Amino acid sequence: MTKYCKVMELLDHSHMVREAIDASISVDLPNWCIVGGLIRDLAWGKILGREVPPRDIDLIYFDPMNTTPEKDWEIEEYLSKLSGLPFRLNNQARMHQFNSEARYTSVVDAMTKFPTTVSAIGISGSKNRTPLVFSIFGYCALFEPVFQITPHFSNSRRQNDFSKYLRRNGLFERWPEVPVNLGPERSTSANVVASLEP
Repeated sequence: MTKYCKVMELLDHSHMVREAIDASISVDLPNWCIVGGLIRDLAWGKILGREVPPRDIDLIYFDPMNTTPEKDWEIEEYLSKLSGLPFRLNNQARMHQFNSEARYTSVVDAMTKFPTTVSAIGISGSKNRTPLVFSIFGYCALFEPVFQITPHFSNSRRQNDFSKYLRRNGLFERWPEVPVNLGPERSTSANVVASLEP
């Protein structure tokens, strides 16, 4: 079974994932997807044998027509009331300012600028269609847990920013057994992929 099917199988068994997707579909944001901790924490928890509930639902989208943070806060509040889940929204059409970078051109472009490769795995959906999972850098860091720096951060020599990101988000405390890799990404072994059986 492919890595993609393994990820889909795992996420399909999560009530939180289904509820998060249903709520996200209801607001119909342009080019939206859920990224970050939701997918990482569910997969790593399965592989490492301990449950680490995701702290929030990172919903990103791309709307250059309205980039005010107030819009995100309003939708966050609506989604949290609708689903009971801790949504966090970020319109990627403005996040280049927060990161002091050139303007992003799309959600995918923004995801290539994420600090960790495992955060750049997204899941999206629409009414009457099966959810779609996609990854910018592949699934290696998901199946063999590692905080892998992205090429963008590595090539920009932002290793210090990468470490600050991990500390700021409490990821060392949440996943103390997971190593940090500032070098090239490693390959994934078949036995680890098999461990993701629901």
